[in-house]
Amino acid sequence: MEKTARACGIIRRAALAAILCVPSLAFVAASSAARPGQIERQEVASSVLAVVSYDTRKRVLELEFHSGAIYRYLDVPEDIFRRLLAAESKGQFFGANIRDKFRSARVKDRNAK
Repeated sequence: MEKTARACGIIRRAALAAILCVPSLAFVAASSAARPGQIERQEVASSVLAVVSYDTRKRVLELEFHSGAIYRYLDVPEDIFRRLLAAESKGQFFGANIRDKFRSARVKDRNAK
C-alpha cells in the first residue's frame, strides 16, 4: 500500500512537471483560432492582460500581462477561458475567478524597468 501511494505521488509530480516545463504557450501557438486539442492564443483589450492563451487538451490557461510577466494556470475549465474573453473587465474577471483559484506557475518574470 505504501509503495502504491508513493508511486501515485511520483506520477502526479511528474505530470505537473511535464505541464510546467513545456515552452510557453505564447511561443507554441501559431494562430488565435484553434481547432479542438490545439492552443488558442488571443490578444485582448485590457489594461491588465495583453495575451490570453488556452490549451484545450491540457486545460492550461496562460496569461501574459502588460508588465511582461507570464503565468500558467492549471486544470482550468474551458468555460473560464471563454468567460474571461467575454468579460467586459478582464482584469476584474481575472481577480475574481482565476487568481488564487487555480494552481499556477510563473513562466516569465515581469520586464525590468
